[in-house]
Amino acid sequence: MRLLGIDYGNRKIGLAIGDDEAHVAAPLEVIANEGELTVRRLAERCRGEDIDAIVVGVPLSQGGHHGPEQLELVRAFIERLKVNTEVPVFEEDESFTTAESIRLKKETKSEVAEDALAATLILQGFLDK
Repeated sequence: MRLLGIDYGNRKIGLAIGDDEAHVAAPLEVIANEGELTVRRLAERCRGEDIDAIVVGVPLSQGGHHGPEQLELVRAFIERLKVNTEVPVFEEDESFTTAESIRLKKETKSEVAEDALAATLILQGFLDK
């Protein structure tokens, strides 16, 4: 099953791709968050790339730069995805994925965008369960 991982942000959204048979997630790209247009584009992408499910990171841990307002925004985004796509949408705790992606980027000197790395960590956490 092909999975799309999403690290939702108010301005940009990190994307990752994964496979539940191989249990591996990989970063894809970062796209601009353009509201409903982005939701429609993600729905089209799911159809065009045979995505079987979506995993969206949710900020379950309060603190840092995430608060209850961000959780509400992410859950509203998830609801819009559910309405516009035909695949199941799952939530995965994204606590500390941004900090971890920054650490990984520095350690490995990776040129992959932090948001795409965060999406990869979110999706990999889901696959590891």
